[in-house]
Amino acid sequence: MSEKKEKVVHLKSETKDKLKLCVEMASTDAVDLITEAYGQDLFTKEGRGDKVWLYKGAKEALTCIEKLKRVLSDDEQTTGNIDGRKVSPEEQANALLQQVAEKLEARKQRPS
Repeated sequence: MSEKKEKVVHLKSETKDKLKLCVEMASTDAVDLITEAYGQDLFTKEGRGDKVWLYKGAKEALTCIEKLKRVLSDDEQTTGNIDGRKVSPEEQANALLQQVAEKLEARKQRPS
């Protein structure tokens, strides 16, 4: 009996590229938000509010980065047949990309 050893591809290469791009964009956003928060005045009500709002935005960006990295890491470490899973890595990645797109759209809708 000869056993076929074939590489199981979990995520499409274009999906991986999109996830990696999202990690880079979220990283840039997190750095920008924290840098902007550094310049806020803690001794005024508006400055404190702006600082908190900016830190919350950075926290959301960092949370997205961690989720994206988890999906990429899961894809790299998963071996064997993935048919038994309830949610495939491709579906998980697509759902995460959709969440990121919704958060970015919500951020664009906020008044400056």
